[in-house]
Amino acid sequence: MTLEKGTRPNKFTRHLGDAIRKAREDKGVSQVDLANLINIRRATLSDMENGKTEPDAFTLADLAHKLEKPLSYFFPSFVYKEIKQEELTSLESELLIHFRKIWDEQLQRVAIHQVEVLSDFDPTKTLWDAVDLTISEKENEAKLQEIIEQRHKKNN
Repeated sequence: MTLEKGTRPNKFTRHLGDAIRKAREDKGVSQVDLANLINIRRATLSDMENGKTEPDAFTLADLAHKLEKPLSYFFPSFVYKEIKQEELTSLESELLIHFRKIWDEQLQRVAIHQVEVLSDFDPTKTLWDAVDLTISEKENEAKLQEIIEQRHKKNN
């Protein structure tokens, strides 16, 4: 497939625009709000969604970040290398098998969100938070014990 550079809309820009629109709608954001979020005019965003123009690299990266989509989400399969079945680990294959059994697209999105949250999980942060909480509780316990002892001395 040859890209039709200069002719718009074309197969590539229509796919890109549809993907931007779908990601925006999935996120529940209006054109005005998204345009403001990425610092472009609403009309420019509308032109992108209609395939009349495409975003530059920075704007596309910003869209992907703000709409919480991978960059590959915005490109049709003919412009990037897809992951082949044989490149998947056994765990990735198992995850994909179970994912495809999810019958509802909204539930699939929930599953994707859960995987995203798990991928961002940092057990060391959780551990340090627990240490901080334990230290804080011990300090509060010591202060309480001190107050009790002071009141006991006053009453005696």
